[in-house]
Amino acid sequence: MTSGAEVESAEVGRPRRTARIVGAAVTLALVAGVAAWQIAARTAVVELGSGSSTGNGATLPDCVPGEDPWVMFGTDEDVVLVQTVRNSSRWPVTVISTNPDVFRFEPMADDFLEDYLYLKNPADGAPERSQTSDRVVIPPDREATMWIVDPQGDLPISDGWMMFDTADLAVHVLGVERELPLPLRGKIAVGGFEPTAGRLDRALQEACED
Repeated sequence: MTSGAEVESAEVGRPRRTARIVGAAVTLALVAGVAAWQIAARTAVVELGSGSSTGNGATLPDCVPGEDPWVMFGTDEDVVLVQTVRNSSRWPVTVISTNPDVFRFEPMADDFLEDYLYLKNPADGAPERSQTSDRVVIPPDREATMWIVDPQGDLPISDGWMMFDTADLAVHVLGVERELPLPLRGKIAVGGFEPTAGRLDRALQEACED
């Protein structure tokens, strides 16, 4: 026969085993949740958007072969371009410029149709600094306007070309921030022997016609 003490011991043991099982399940769920959060935060990315404008820069005609610059500016010109940045993730992403003197963002509008309406024509120069910011929150499947302004800074250019092909950015997603340099649509070339990019553009066009 089973004594009363043995029955009582068995009844006490069952809740303890149940508590251990529940505790282990909760721990596993928490670990899985943290892992999923970290993966989601660290794999969320932004990419090159579908909108761009080269402003007053000279673009190479199609007859010029090879991997040539996206746009060229002369040493006597202000370098002002626009490139949109797309959030292809399922969560809002805060995109941060780590070089805000060069890369600046327009604020997002409520209507996605305004993602491609720039504050002004890049050919007329860059917007005021107060109209742009060093960061922007991009909702999923939306694009933000990024202005690119004088990446050459005050560096002297005696001859040849200076090339720039990457935006210095970081992203903040679900509480995790990391650097994420973004390749541009192509190389931005500044300098050259020609006094202006416009003259260089005309010279290239004439060369293609010959």
